[in-house]
Order: sequence, then structure tokens, then C-alpha cells
Amino acid sequence: MLPTVSQLIDDGFSPMPLNLKGVLINHNILQKELSNAIKQTGPKTNGRPLSHPAMALILNWNVWPLTTPKETIQRQAEDFLRSKDVPEDEIKVIWDNDVDDKFRYAKPAIKGQRRKKKKPRSLTEASPASEFDKQIPENDMLSQNARKHFNIFKDPFIDDVQSKDDVFLSSEQRYIREAMWQTSKHGGFLAIVGESGAGKTVLRRDLLDRIKREGHHIIPIQPRIIDKGRLTAGLICDSIIRDISVTESIYGSLEAKARKIETLLTGSSRAGNTHVLIIEEAHDLHVKTLKYLKRFWELEDGFRKLLSIILIGQLELRDKLDERMNWEAREVIRRCEVATLEPLNGALEEYLELKFKRVGAKLNQVFDKKAFDGIRERLTMTRGGDSHPISMHYPLIVNNTVIKCMNLAAEIGSPKVTAEIAREV
Repeated sequence: MLPTVSQLIDDGFSPMPLNLKGVLINHNILQKELSNAIKQTGPKTNGRPLSHPAMALILNWNVWPLTTPKETIQRQAEDFLRSKDVPEDEIKVIWDNDVDDKFRYAKPAIKGQRRKKKKPRSLTEASPASEFDKQIPENDMLSQNARKHFNIFKDPFIDDVQSKDDVFLSSEQRYIREAMWQTSKHGGFLAIVGESGAGKTVLRRDLLDRIKREGHHIIPIQPRIIDKGRLTAGLICDSIIRDISVTESIYGSLEAKARKIETLLTGSSRAGNTHVLIIEEAHDLHVKTLKYLKRFWELEDGFRKLLSIILIGQLELRDKLDERMNWEAREVIRRCEVATLEPLNGALEEYLELKFKRVGAKLNQVFDKKAFDGIRERLTMTRGGDSHPISMHYPLIVNNTVIKCMNLAAEIGSPKVTAEIAREV
């Protein structure tokens, strides 16, 4: 088997993009136009256009599909360039690496302006993975081709949490899991904040499962209204009444409801129960509702608090709980502990190991050991002129990236997912 680009780099080889990349840019030809024009001939991909990531592997890394002959791809690409009136002298050298400065990342000059020469860049420096405007991989299904290719017949990320053993817990997640548990059992006011797909809902489900599994006298109260922006103090009262007593009426004034929930909570507490109000999508809460939460949290029987509160929301919730932005809600903000779900980062391999183990697969049979560095690079970005890296190694985004990597590896016939494949999905 031919060495991967990662292995060549270790041996001192510095890859450069093919001249074809510069030709496309110079002639205002989109990469996807070229990939759509190339039809594959492999037994499982016959007649399908070459995917955009597969074309990126060719352009950036000189990595070619094993399922379609290299000569077939080259011939179709050359014919396509001729149809775009690209001169023959340029077509002759498109498969070389930077034999002429005119093929280096040149951009079409605006009329009346002189084109500036750019300093030659290595492929690593020019990698699109360092730009924030490269989109996060979207959700994708594990293709039938990939299932057969890797001998995995179940998507490792679909219905992947069926019991407590399926919940991945990094050190960060263990802390937040325990914070949620202590708040539920002993009282408190806690906000769990995380990016979309960071695992907030899984931790909520884990908390509810633990309460039920271990038989604790904790009553979770969860408002069911879909639009949390419309959640009011009155609707929270309704939720408390419904979840504590199915026989009590929820009708009446807000004053009557407040008295009723205090009576219900006190009676239930004296019977040995604790109560936790859990609000998901809390980033949509109105500031006025946030202020009312303090009143609920202050309900007590002597020195004993009657209600704990856990808010779960996206990063906007952290801003909403910043008193510099919402000074009028400072009373509740100063009483609320905020815990942030961080990306997987160093726990990437451990996380994937658990997911693939669930479907009877070994991680090292699917991924080259350097593929994880490629995934980290692909999901680490910078925004604009900010040099500070932004990690997007959240479970949902990692899941989508891994599936795309496997699909691409199967398309080009690579025995394993490599770092180069991960960088180009």
C-alpha cells in the first residue's frame, strides 16, 4: 500500500497543491464544477460525480481515489478544462506541483489594478481548516458503501445512548454531571451552558435516569411548553402543580397558584421529597421570567429550600446571565452558578472508542492513528483576524465529521480514514 501523505511528511516531504488548483482560481472555475464533471468508474460508485472532498484531496494532497483509475480522472479533468477554454500550455502542467509562480493561488485581477505576487505558501499554511468560514460538516448518513467498506452495519451515532453505560463522561462532563446531581438532591440554582451538540440533553436524560434507577425521592418538574420564550411565572406554577399532584386544579389567579404550589411543595418536602425545576432551551427565556425564578428558588420551609432550579441552554444563556448585559436581573444572576460544557479536545479518541465499541467495531480498524489529529485540525478554527483558536470538538459535530470521513474513505477506496481525508471533509 502506498504511504499516506502524513507518513511522507514525517520523512521530510513537504506537499504542495497541484498546479490544477491555481489554474482553477486563475480562470474563475469553481472546484465543485470540476468535481461534478468527473464521473467515477468504480464498482460501487460507477457513474456518480466525484465528491467535492475527494477532489480536494487530489488538489491539496495529491491523494487519488483507488476505485477510479487516476488516468480516467485526469483525462476527464483535462477535457473539462478545454471546454472552459483553458490554454493547452497550462493544461500540460496541471498535474505538477508549482513549477511556475503563475499557478500559485492567484486571484483574478480587478480591471485597472495590478495583480500582486503572493509569497509561496506550503500546503499546511494554506489549509482551509485554519479559516473560520469553512463550514462545520453538516449531518450526514453513513452510506451503504461505507458500511460494507468498514464492515460496520449500524451507524455508531444513531440511538447511541440507551443506558448509563453509553454516556461518555470526560472529566469536564463528570464535574457537570455531579453538579446537576448535587443541585437536584441538596438544592441550588445551576445553569448548564454549552454549544449546540455539546451533550446537554444527554446529561439531562442521565440525571432523570439516575433518579429513577436509584429510587431517589426527587421529583423533577419540567415545563413542556415548546417555545420557552413564552414561559411565564404562571406557566411555571402550572408545571409545578401538575408534576407534584395530578388531582389539583391549575385554575385561578397567579396569587392562588402561588399559594397552592407553596402548600404542595411544603407537604411533599415534609414527606421526604426534594424537587428540581429543569428548564431546557433556557437561552430563550425572557429576562422577566428569569427574575421570577428567584421567587421560586426562595420558597422554603424553615431553613429548607423547597425547590432547586437547573437551567439548560446554549451559549446565549451565558450572556443572558451576565449582569453587565442584564443589570435588572442581577438578583437572580448573582445566585446562579454557571457551568460550561467544554469541547472534547483531548478526549476525542476515548469518546470515539466508546461509540464504535457499541457497534462491535474497533477504532484502529477504521482510523489511521493520525486521523484524529486531522479531525482536531479540521474542527479548530480562527475567526477573521483573531488568532485565538476556536475548538468545535463537540460530540454532535464530531459525529457528523466522522461519518463524512468514513463515507469519503469508502468512496476513494482508502482502507482507513487518514488525516488528509479528515482535513478535507
